[in-house]
Amino acid sequence: MRRGAKTRMADIYRLTAKTRFETPPEWAVLQRRLFDALEGALDVYLAKYTRPDGTLIYADTWSQGRDGLDDLYEAFYNIPLLYLLGGSSRLLDLAHFHWEAVNRQAARFGLVKDEYELGFDQFHQSEGNLYFCHLCAADPQNPKLQYRARRFAELFMRMPNYDPDLNIIRAVHTGSGGPRWGYLEGHDIFNRFMEHFGLAYHDIDGIESFQDVASWNEGAPYDHNRARLIDAMETRMGQGESISNVLATCIVTNAYLMTGDTTYKDWVERYTQGWWDRATENDGIIPDNVGLNGKIGEHLDGKWYGAAYGWSWPLGYDYICDFLDVAAANATLVTGKTSWFDMPGQLFDHIFEKAEVVPDFRVDAPPRPDRWIVEATEDAGNQSALVATKKHSSRGWTARYPFIAGPVVGSWGTTFSAGDTGRVDALRAAEPQDWAKTLTFRGKGDDGHERPWFAYQAGDYDSYPEDMLRSALDIVAVRRQAVEDDQSDLTQVHIHHWQNHNPVTSEALVQLTLGGPQQRYNGGPFRTCFRYFDAKENRPGLPGNISALVSKIDEKGAVLTLVNLHPEQTRHVVVQGGFYGEHRITQIRDLSDDSIAQVNATQFWLTLEARSTISFQVDLDRIACTPRFTWPVPA
Repeated sequence: MRRGAKTRMADIYRLTAKTRFETPPEWAVLQRRLFDALEGALDVYLAKYTRPDGTLIYADTWSQGRDGLDDLYEAFYNIPLLYLLGGSSRLLDLAHFHWEAVNRQAARFGLVKDEYELGFDQFHQSEGNLYFCHLCAADPQNPKLQYRARRFAELFMRMPNYDPDLNIIRAVHTGSGGPRWGYLEGHDIFNRFMEHFGLAYHDIDGIESFQDVASWNEGAPYDHNRARLIDAMETRMGQGESISNVLATCIVTNAYLMTGDTTYKDWVERYTQGWWDRATENDGIIPDNVGLNGKIGEHLDGKWYGAAYGWSWPLGYDYICDFLDVAAANATLVTGKTSWFDMPGQLFDHIFEKAEVVPDFRVDAPPRPDRWIVEATEDAGNQSALVATKKHSSRGWTARYPFIAGPVVGSWGTTFSAGDTGRVDALRAAEPQDWAKTLTFRGKGDDGHERPWFAYQAGDYDSYPEDMLRSALDIVAVRRQAVEDDQSDLTQVHIHHWQNHNPVTSEALVQLTLGGPQQRYNGGPFRTCFRYFDAKENRPGLPGNISALVSKIDEKGAVLTLVNLHPEQTRHVVVQGGFYGEHRITQIRDLSDDSIAQVNATQFWLTLEARSTISFQVDLDRIACTPRFTWPVPA
């Protein structure tokens, strides 16, 4: 390693890697093969499912009610992410093209006003907003995106959606049209799929089980029961705060990262603190509702449970832990304080305390099970699972499901605190499945491999990079073939049809190149050790022919290995501490000769000569710098 002088332009350290290899590491070759496979499959996907104007080939009229707008954006959400990771430059133009197109399409359906969702819950909005947030990260200097980022965030920072005096978002369904009072608007919640979620309420006379309201049962008393339950849900869920609203911190945090305006930072901190204070008021269990006058249980006869996406329905803790994890991650990023994770951590402790291993447990029964657990039990031929009681209603604590690992591993990957490390270790020790195993699947959230990734970081699964990359390549091949074979009438397909065929998978690349878990599908920031820029092309992402691997992550930093596979050409990479420049790189140690460079900056410049490689121990002062959607340093 050779250290050059600081540049006057940006005080960036320059390093050169000259160690040549004869045979490249297998993971490095697989990684670049994955980049190529993803782009090839994406072209096939877009050719099949979009019109020349960029819109989706779909019905001309909307029949989903309030639901489903997010699914239009989700058809394209990871195009800008693939560009950010190192896909070709053309992907940025594609990402802009299809965002504008789907926005126009949604406006024709009457779902969008002033370029933003008319009004739906944050659980779904934040899924659709991932597309916009990825686009902002990919092109942060774009004036249109900067304007939109401010405007979209401010929808949730002022009346009529937000009451600044009470620090509440006034309805579960909000957006560019203000609060959309009520909840269901004709949506069928009594079908076979919804049966898995059970009843929203158990305190209505004559309604004891889902059979009492099931849509396949006609006539009295079923019609009457459905009408009464719908009335109760409209009244109780259709006004006031829901815990799912903490996901609004995502779009406001995005505005802060785009602009640096501390107004957005202050709002995220104040709004999140409001929910944390309510948990303190409720003996440490965060309530799921707040009324229009700022009182917990105001529209639910004083109960702290019963809101939409709350403790009683549809999945209780599994959704709430996601919401709190995302809100804590946003608040931590903008304030630099990891203590925000105490709230989801304490909630995990409360649920985990009563967990037990149950033999012959049907792990695929819940509608949103942890996919890795489902695959692992099937692979092992053993249905034993660690389950916990996760819902609370007028019947008390009910409904036992396995744990979802994403939030608890995500907390560890942010704080590295003794508490969060202990929680991951406790979950791993209690679950009967072997975490050191890669299973091939791509769920809706393009996540679920947090367990084997953690085992790799713990030093217990050395072949994980190769196994995970092969798995990702298999997923791309299977989905590409499914797209090519698809003979559906695209004007009649289900709203999730594109998600189920999307061949772009980013989890392996995020984990292995950036050094962090996949982003939560309901939004929130990336929690990674690094991010890269192509120094010569002046764009984000790994340069062509460059592979990266992050290992041995801990509170002090991580090991970073970079490989230039090109046989003749030199590459120049800017390595950044954290996805948003939030980590200060204090020093780097070349593992080949133990030479040390003091960096004390958020970035350094690395030159990789042809067929060369280098491995560093990179020390990080985590979340010590102001986060922004930064840009590469000019050559």
